[in-house]
Amino acid sequence: MYYYLVSSLKRRLILELQDSFRAHPIYSKIVPFIQDKHVFEERPQYGIVVMGASANKVQWSPDNFLGTIQSHVMLAYVEKPVFPLEWIREDLNAIRGNNGAFPSPPGVYFLEILSAPTNPSEPGYFAIDPLLTEFDRPVLHFQSGIEREAQLEHAPVQETLRLWENGRYLLKEGTDYTVDYTTGAIQIISRFNPGSTLTADYRRAGTSIGPVEYRWNTSDYSTIPGVVMAFGKRGKAGDKVAVVTTPDRVDAAQAFGGKFELSFDLTVIARDPTQREEISDFTIMSLWNDRKAKLEFEGIEIVDVSIGGESEETYDETANDFFYNASVSVQMRADWEAHYPLPLTISRVTPDRPDGTSGIQEVSGDMFYATHPIIVGRNDDFERIR
Repeated sequence: MYYYLVSSLKRRLILELQDSFRAHPIYSKIVPFIQDKHVFEERPQYGIVVMGASANKVQWSPDNFLGTIQSHVMLAYVEKPVFPLEWIREDLNAIRGNNGAFPSPPGVYFLEILSAPTNPSEPGYFAIDPLLTEFDRPVLHFQSGIEREAQLEHAPVQETLRLWENGRYLLKEGTDYTVDYTTGAIQIISRFNPGSTLTADYRRAGTSIGPVEYRWNTSDYSTIPGVVMAFGKRGKAGDKVAVVTTPDRVDAAQAFGGKFELSFDLTVIARDPTQREEISDFTIMSLWNDRKAKLEFEGIEIVDVSIGGESEETYDETANDFFYNASVSVQMRADWEAHYPLPLTISRVTPDRPDGTSGIQEVSGDMFYATHPIIVGRNDDFERIR
């Protein structure tokens, strides 16, 4: 998965150069010709080609262990590991904007890919079926101890209800009580002491969301408030995963990681040697002076920017016209991380969409937390809202 670093850093470097030249009063026309290949749709007067040269790993510890991640969110697989999401994490801005509280109800949000894109410009669509979690909900306060009826606020999903006496003793369904899972009505079987209290933990079906549009290498900030979902290129129609949210931060994963030092060769091409020199100088000063601090705040370090040699190639032999080239070398350092989610146990659930459309109708087997590494592409351009 290390190749994501080379790919994402190159795209990010191109974006930063395009942003810098877009505000240039003379060379703003170069923006479409800052790219990662030499084949241009039309022969430009000037351009910049960004090529990856080499990468070296910087290891922080023998086993690359960084620590334990605590978060409001974690990723789980349903039935089998699939990878429509490259990673998920909590949206700190949304949490701060909600006075420090996680903005979405706790629960399990089942995500299904309805259709997957096949190229960068084609949209894909996904839907979400939420199973919201109700914690410690008051059900009944016994006055005499022989009360026989109680009512849940919401109808619980089959096999998710847990009833507690005084918050300490778990009751047994069929022995102490029965429940109608379509209405939430409870029939009490056992006798309880006067003054005892029943509380309930259960999951209930939320309102289905979707279809929602997504594209390759983009992130979704709004479908589940407080959750950033990063979509890569590996999603297929029918893929199902689950996003688990909790009201408090819990141990969500163990993080392993380090750094990579990557070198990129930039080739500045121009029809005029003066333009070549001016574009080269502006490229260097823009990266080293203007963009360096901004990128380092995001964990992308510009270690060195240097000028290489100059060359020329024939553009028109008859007119004795040339292209003039200059080489610029950029050395960058960026983090990589792999998160191994910590295993937890979740009850089996069978969510259905209220509108009857095809969704996750049956979950065969328990949902289990991911044990495969999730590469956190911190520096990929899906962190920039398009």
